Amino acid sequence: MIATLSNYGLQKYQFGKDVRKMRQMYGMSGKIIYEGRWMQGRTDPIIVVEMNEVITEREAAFYLEVNNHLHIISTLGYIENSVKLTIFIQEYAPQGDLAGYLMDNPNKFTLPSFAEIFLQIADAMSYIASKRIVHGDLGCRNVLVFRVDETQLKNNLVRITDFGLARFIDKKPARANELVIPVRYCAPEILRTNRHSDYSEKSDVYSLGVLIWEALSNSEIPYSAVDKDDVVKEMKLNNEKLTRPHPCSDGLWNLMKKCWHTNPDVRPSFALINEELSHIDVSDSRDVRSSISLHEIPTNYKYELDEDIRIQNLLGGQFGKIYEAEWISRKERPIVVIQMDTEPSEYEAMVYTNFDLHRNIVDTFGFVGNDRGLILLLQERAPYGNLQALLQNGTFQPSQNVLITIFTQIVKAMIYVVSKGIVHGNLCCANIVVFQITEAMIYLVGENFVHGDLRCSNVLVVKMDPSDPERNLVKLTNFSRACPIGQSVGDRKIPASLIPYCAPEIRRNRNASSYSEFSEVYSMGVLMWQACSQGAIPFAGDTSSGDTRRRASINRRLGRPKQCQENLWAVISDCLLNEPELRFEFSAIKKRLSDLQDM
Repeated sequence: MIATLSNYGLQKYQFGKDVRKMRQMYGMSGKIIYEGRWMQGRTDPIIVVEMNEVITEREAAFYLEVNNHLHIISTLGYIENSVKLTIFIQEYAPQGDLAGYLMDNPNKFTLPSFAEIFLQIADAMSYIASKRIVHGDLGCRNVLVFRVDETQLKNNLVRITDFGLARFIDKKPARANELVIPVRYCAPEILRTNRHSDYSEKSDVYSLGVLIWEALSNSEIPYSAVDKDDVVKEMKLNNEKLTRPHPCSDGLWNLMKKCWHTNPDVRPSFALINEELSHIDVSDSRDVRSSISLHEIPTNYKYELDEDIRIQNLLGGQFGKIYEAEWISRKERPIVVIQMDTEPSEYEAMVYTNFDLHRNIVDTFGFVGNDRGLILLLQERAPYGNLQALLQNGTFQPSQNVLITIFTQIVKAMIYVVSKGIVHGNLCCANIVVFQITEAMIYLVGENFVHGDLRCSNVLVVKMDPSDPERNLVKLTNFSRACPIGQSVGDRKIPASLIPYCAPEIRRNRNASSYSEFSEVYSMGVLMWQACSQGAIPFAGDTSSGDTRRRASINRRLGRPKQCQENLWAVISDCLLNEPELRFEFSAIKKRLSDLQDM
């Protein structure tokens, strides 16, 4: 391979002299990607790609063949070595891949911005086709985002990457039977017979149509309502097409349908698609970017900074800076002041200011007036911090009965909030223990709200005893993602860190899903799994796929923690069922947890 590299005029570099290898970013059998850094001269961000002989034979040549195009990832050089690896130096995309970017930034792009991105991809694919190469795995995950500019369309920059399934039209690939077929993206003729002759420019054109659909659907997995690829295959062979996404102009929808023509000969070439996208009318008076209305901060405050309270040490914080604070002239419970990064949504503010006090929801005193232009929220301080940190560092090693008490407290609070029409949206282990968490969730459900971010880091520990269930108290906190039951998932950004806690119907079909009590129940199941796993991050140890989103995909299930007894695992498993209608309501979960306590 070294001789081939020199034939392409690729620059040779050395580890320790020219390039330093940093943290591992991605790893699979035979291919590892590291963050890289230049040691002298250059400062542009880079990655180091190490491939064994099998991957090199399958993939490396394609990067060299298409190395000089604006919208294809650039291979900057190689590193000679004595261990039979092919090591490339490639450019680094600061915004990650398009699938991840759209998931983290839903409704970020207007239709004209999307059209520019699709034009750049089609331009790259036209060049690839001119080299008589089939990419074979075209999807948003294999498009890198280098630059985003909402004001100057031409300043956006994306590039195609990952030639792991590529092939030359004139040469059948070695080990062709080992290549994976991306069922949800590939053309039906490939699914029908999977012969080498089925792979063509027009099969890639079909995949481009799916990519456009995926992008306009905020990175939704194609045919996301269907779990099994075998079923999707039958649907595609029966000519069942994807439905029109929203928003989508008539021009883009017509282009998608042309790409999906059953007869590959009738599909347009990339050159024609390039021409069509250059002149396509995607004008749309609607602003596709939506936001939740913000709460109007009051002008008259019950508390004033430096008159009623004084800010002290910075404690940290995951949704704003959290400061230790003290009362100036009164004797009350210990307090913290949260400096919020953005104005709270109307639903978050409603939870903090309008709800009746619940024993298992953090007490909020109100907003704090100040002359610094800051949004300051005054809350009680939990002396032990959050549940996830306590479990991870081993400070808190609760018995199963103690965990059940904590879970029940959370569920009670959630039932109350959901009855108010709000979902939490951020449920996770760090906020409350099982029975008490159940109490909190019952409260939320009763208010017709969802929390929206239920996980252990959003559970505060006020009282702690690892052996006596009655001497524990936890409270639900962080309502930054709270919203009414029934709100569309597609309206909201879902951070990558939250994906493992989301219900399957939200992960796989965001545009057609709404937050519900049952989506919160799933998150409650993940929280309980996390608490029984010493605060572990769900799916974090699973290396069978490339990133958090894939590890938490619709076909993956959490396994029983080693320290979780069968009777509690039965409750958790029922929360983690894929179909929402099969899950229990929070009130039923509370009853089952109570029965476990009585055993």
